[in-house]
Parts: sequence; structure tokens; C-alpha cells
Amino acid sequence: MKRTLQTYLQSVADPSPIDVVRGLDETVQPGTEYPCLNPVCDQMCAWPSGYAAGRPTRFCSRSCRQMFDRVRARLAWEVDTLEEWLQRGDLLAKDRAALERAAGQRRWALERYPVTGVGAGRPTS
Repeated sequence: MKRTLQTYLQSVADPSPIDVVRGLDETVQPGTEYPCLNPVCDQMCAWPSGYAAGRPTRFCSRSCRQMFDRVRARLAWEVDTLEEWLQRGDLLAKDRAALERAAGQRRWALERYPVTGVGAGRPTS
């Protein structure tokens, strides 16, 4: 059974760059395919290979990334909006509970939509 790179390096006293490179061959490697980051998609994204492979993809397609961005932006906007309403002092207890539950559900859903650094913003419609 192969070790992780962390375990390997902990076993080497004062590791050198050569030890690190050697460890790459002797340790567990990450997969070359992972699911698309869009939580509602079941397609796979592969690590690029070959000559001039380019950067790795996070989404299986442009439309999948756009859908991800739209849903993430909508959920973030809804969380912010519900939290603004929760700041009001004139809410009935049952209404406050409903708003807290709705905001919590959206925060929970938003955890499936991490910030990717591209295209994140507010919904436009």
C-alpha cells in the first residue's frame, strides 16, 4: 500500500528537493478524473495530457459552468436578502423561524457551490 506524500516526507530527515521528487513516484497520486464541479452534473473532467495540454477543467462544459455560476449567485443573493430581513426587529417569532430555516437551507445548498474564482456574481434577473 502506497503512502501519502505527507507521510513519506515525515519519514525523511531534512528532505531535499530530490527527496520530494522521488516521493512523487513512491506515493499515492491524485486521480486523473473527477466529477464536474456542478453538483447537479454527473459528467467527468479529466486532467489534460499530451503536448500543450492546457489548464485542467473544473466543469464538463461551458453551459455547465454558466449554470453553476447562476445558481451560486442566486443562492448567495437569497442568503444575503434573507439575512437582511432577519435583522428587522418587527418579525413575529413564526416568521423569524421561517426566514432562519429558509436562510439555513440556502447556506447548506451554497456549500455545494464553492467559489471558483471565475464568473461569481449577483444574479441579473
